[in-house]
Amino acid sequence: MWLNDKEEKIYGPFSDYIEKNIQQRFRFIYADGVELIVEFFTDYESENGLELDDKNYEEYWESAFKILEVVKDDKNTHEVGKYVIVNYHCIPVTYEVVK
Repeated sequence: MWLNDKEEKIYGPFSDYIEKNIQQRFRFIYADGVELIVEFFTDYESENGLELDDKNYEEYWESAFKILEVVKDDKNTHEVGKYVIVNYHCIPVTYEVVK
């Protein structure tokens, strides 16, 4: 199932949690303090944009989440109605179901 050897340990627990709560809204908090309320949109195979023969080329799973509320974003980089992408490179520090 995993597309590279880092995903299972890093992205696996996140993916399992989302899958178990797929119909819920989530609170994501990132290391830079950004806090978002989101809902799952889709997941898909992605890659890092390098050529196939590049030694650093990799494929991995990504999930897209629709932003429902921007709780905190000091840099104003997120917007309600837009999407935030999560893969093993950029998992929120904290993720939980919004109660």
